[in-house]
Amino acid sequence: MTSQIARKTVGDFRQAQTPAGEAESLTAREQEVLELLAKGCLYKEIADTLQISYRTISTHTEHIYKKLHVHSRAQAVAKHCGLLT
Repeated sequence: MTSQIARKTVGDFRQAQTPAGEAESLTAREQEVLELLAKGCLYKEIADTLQISYRTISTHTEHIYKKLHVHSRAQAVAKHCGLLT
């Protein structure tokens, strides 16, 4: 393995690690949305429950995924429940 490849590999592992306190970086509304996602609610149901638009739920979900470094609802819920690190 060349030194360039080794640096890239180490860099990738560093990015993959979860910084402590990610859940705390979520806003109160994002935490509410994540809780409802974890309960299996659909975006429309969450929007109705929180009395906000479907698009706003979509935006909150995008922010949650970015902050938790995940790519799907299942990964976000797993990380939220402590099943995914």
